[in-house]
Amino acid sequence: MSDYDAGAAASRAARQGQMLRPQQLDDLGATVLLLARELWVVKDRQRVLEALLADHGIIAPGAVADHQPGPALAAELDAERARYTRALMETLSPPEEKG
Repeated sequence: MSDYDAGAAASRAARQGQMLRPQQLDDLGATVLLLARELWVVKDRQRVLEALLADHGIIAPGAVADHQPGPALAAELDAERARYTRALMETLSPPEEKG
């Protein structure tokens, strides 16, 4: 099942009032903590990679933080951010079906 299909299935379940049961609150908390840990790993590795690249003279220190994407990359990032945000919000708060 693709990520899109999984998100669509979650949205359908949410519309039907089946996304989470009260006894799943601990599962939700554990999931949020897991995602926070994974995000930290990614952030940590990104900083280490940037430091290594700077240490080896491949990029200047702060180059990633200071970089301003060109128009093509900025548009690509904006579109991807919009898709990601839309999928997340539709899963969390799916639109109501009209009968």
